[in-house]
Amino acid sequence: MSRNLVVAIAGFVAALAAALILVRRWRRPTADQVECARRLRIHAVGRLANGEILDLIDHPEGLPPTLVYQYEVGGVTYQVSQALHLVPVEFDPESWIPGWPVQVKYDNANPGNSIVACEHWRGLSSSKKR
Repeated sequence: MSRNLVVAIAGFVAALAAALILVRRWRRPTADQVECARRLRIHAVGRLANGEILDLIDHPEGLPPTLVYQYEVGGVTYQVSQALHLVPVEFDPESWIPGWPVQVKYDNANPGNSIVACEHWRGLSSSKKR
């Protein structure tokens, strides 16, 4: 191989590597995209547990609240929250009252990683507790 061909190939590989690095940085997911991927992953692989609504933290812009809930897995009680304003579906916050039951999907590998709603599933009841 001639020296010029080797230099040209090395230059091409370096330029390609630089372009790939720039594209990866340019297309870095936003925080909302990362949260959406987390919700959809838990929806796909998650297990169900019964939980209880503990509190609602309202948002001033009239957005759905952040829901604080708890559930138990393997004798351990988890208290977590989910910002429902990030989930692009309609909710009726007036139907969620602290003390009411809620279905939770959690990651079996990390039970503290859970959701009560995503784009394709809701564990939130819209009917009153009887």
